[in-house]
Parts: sequence; C-alpha cells; structure tokens
Amino acid sequence: VYDTLNVDIGVSNYIFKVSGSRLTFEGYRKIYEEEQADNNGEGEKREDAGENNVDIDLPELDEGEILNLQKLTPEQHFTQPPQRYTEATLVKALEEKGIGRPSTYAPIITTILARDYVARDGKYLYPTELGKIITSLLKAHFKDIVDVQFTALMEEQLDSIEEGKKKWVEVVRNFYEDFEHTLKEAEAKIGHVEVPEETTGVICEKCGRNMVVKQGRYGKFLACPGFPECKNTKPIVEDTGLLCPECKGRLLVKRTKKGRKYYGCENYPGCKYMTWRKPSK
Repeated sequence: VYDTLNVDIGVSNYIFKVSGSRLTFEGYRKIYEEEQADNNGEGEKREDAGENNVDIDLPELDEGEILNLQKLTPEQHFTQPPQRYTEATLVKALEEKGIGRPSTYAPIITTILARDYVARDGKYLYPTELGKIITSLLKAHFKDIVDVQFTALMEEQLDSIEEGKKKWVEVVRNFYEDFEHTLKEAEAKIGHVEVPEETTGVICEKCGRNMVVKQGRYGKFLACPGFPECKNTKPIVEDTGLLCPECKGRLLVKRTKKGRKYYGCENYPGCKYMTWRKPSK
C-alpha cells in the first residue's frame, strides 16, 4: 500500500507536475524480495512489481497554495524506452490486464523461457528472434485471439463455467466454430517457416566457412553451415574481459544445461572458479 501525492504547479501559462509516493504497508514485498534473492543465487534483491514507485516524501500541500521558487535547475531529458519486463513486472502486467491467475503465472513464464520465445539477461526478459517471428505470425493470422481483451474475456468465461453460470460445451463451441476456419486458413498460408541464422566472424577450421549460431536443446552454439558435409560445432564463448581471481585466466560467460548464465574460468576443470553474480572491474 502506498500513499501517493500528485501536484500540478501553475506558473504563468505553464504547468509543472511532480508526484511522490511513500510505502505504508509492505505486504507480500516483505517476503517476496528476500525469497527471490535466495533463489536466484546472485545475493542481491530482485526488484518486484512495485519497482516503478518512487519513494519521495513531498511536503504537506493544500490546493491553491502559493509556492515560492527556491531554486531553478535547467536540465534536458530525452525520452527513454520503457524498461524490459522482469518476471515480477510481467506478473504485475498480467494481473492488471486480467490475464491468467496466480496459479498460472509461474507456468506462463516457464513456458516462454523453455520454448525460447524470450531469454533472460540478468533480471530482464528479452524477446528472441524465434519469439518475434512467432508473435508476428500469430498477430497476422490470429489477430482476434492474440489480443489482451480476448484473453481476459476467456478468463471470465472460464470463471463462469467454474461457478456453474455457463456450460463448458457452449463456450467451447462458440469459440471453436470460428477458430477452426481461421486455423485451416493459417495452416494453408503460413507453410514452413525458418528462423534466419546469425552468421558470425568465426571461421570453421575444417572447411573455411563462416560459422552460424544455432539453437540447441541446451542453448545456442556455433555450427558450420556446410552440414551435413561438415559437422563441425563449437560452444559460443563470450569473454567478460576480466581475469579469474584465482588463476588469472580469462573469465568467460557460460550457461548451465537449463540456459542459466554464470561466469567461469577458461581453465576449467583445472580451475573451478565460478560465480553467479556478474563480475565488476
């Protein structure tokens, strides 16, 4: 729970706006932040759904009160793009739009990560090339379904079925009669779609071609485009530019089998240094 205050200050023909908020009741945040810090293994708190609230205490003000200018600081600000979703802010957005239920939030995030529609970089979620292609195809051929209002309405209908106000057969029939026709049209038009390959500057030492980035079961790797004639593959090595604190070898960005990023020494298994936290210079 926040106490919020929004103030409009009129100066001649101009309006200046300022807002502030003060946290008055932590609620789930008291537990959620600490649990996330333990679970992500990085030893730092995760920002949650309330991260956009700025804890600024404004003085007590009355409507119509005359204010005196104490200081004028001219600054130029450029429009910034909205922040990427974190898991917590994505859940908040789902709640606000009426999509899903508390029991489905975790499976939603697990699914989009497992299917490589998004990738996690630190605490933020980024759309992958596959995710962008899937989204564009769905919006082009299923625009009535890939819509926030449709999803929220379907949630309401499912609630009505659970409460006994509607019969599930009727709800499914009303939806599927139009969907069946749309699905057949989409299958005929879309056909086979391939995700474009990312060509790198790494040269295949076996045949001399530029290797490309492939997506495998355990994440991305480099592969020769000459497959099946050339079956050369190698892991993607991302150098942090830092040295291992134990043996002074290069510190590389690595990933677990589940795709989670960590930082380890290039001399493994001789040097077993690793850390989940992003190293600083």
